[in-house]
Amino acid sequence: MKTLLKSILFMFLMIPFVLFAQQGMQDVIYLKDGSIYKGIIIETVPNVSYKIKSKDGNVFAVKIEDIEKITKEEGEHHQDRGYHRGPWGHHYMKGDSAKFAPRQKGYFNEVQVLIENVQGGVRMVNGYKFNRFAYLGIGIGVDRVFSNPFNPKVNGLEKKELAGIYLPLYLYHAGDGPTKGRFTPFYAIEAGYAMAFKGFGDSDRNVDDFGNRLKGGVIAGAGLGFKIHSKRHRGHFSLLFNVNYKQVNFNYDQLFLSQGGQVTATLQKDAVGHLIIPGIRIGIGF
Repeated sequence: MKTLLKSILFMFLMIPFVLFAQQGMQDVIYLKDGSIYKGIIIETVPNVSYKIKSKDGNVFAVKIEDIEKITKEEGEHHQDRGYHRGPWGHHYMKGDSAKFAPRQKGYFNEVQVLIENVQGGVRMVNGYKFNRFAYLGIGIGVDRVFSNPFNPKVNGLEKKELAGIYLPLYLYHAGDGPTKGRFTPFYAIEAGYAMAFKGFGDSDRNVDDFGNRLKGGVIAGAGLGFKIHSKRHRGHFSLLFNVNYKQVNFNYDQLFLSQGGQVTATLQKDAVGHLIIPGIRIGIGF
């Protein structure tokens, strides 16, 4: 009898500790693409979906076919849960952003709009994220190099305007910095080749305003920027500050003139132009 009473007393005394431990637990949903959601599961539709509510109140819906596993894990420690020491040693709760961890690996897609000093265009990159520091993809796009208003027009012999349409194909590498809430800094590097657009039919679209016949050339670029992740989806908005290099191979006709100013002969010559193009890229990615 005494043993039974001791057991009941022990179980009764352990209740507060068990409850305390449960309060420190949280639901964690791991997706097949590497995404992780932490919080409390508030809705379950059998064989269809789950809804999980993060600590700051955001609700995420995930489909059952995207889930790798669901676990209960110990929550963050006191300081990690948003408590910060304020003046005079008091603690306060800081408003935290979504407890959504960007996926660690998986396929990614990025669409960018170029807004640069003498160039505009659209780029699209598809690839695979191996880890936080290793995005690797292939990019394509359409670039439009505009006439440089700060470079005076002289003539076709001296002026190398190189304005035209280019079709880039390039390798893309990027990596992420530490994520703070929904904000992630990142870097990007690219290198490839851009072909001058020759148009369709009999039109010769790869000739600039000064008669230079554009052929295209090597391209490269590097930049630093940041991503802002969506609260309810796996997409993000990005802003990249970058500098591009564009090599343009072209040829032109050198004219030989008589004393009277008449063209007596022409000689086709090859040349190489170099463009350094700073600017920004606004993107949407998944």
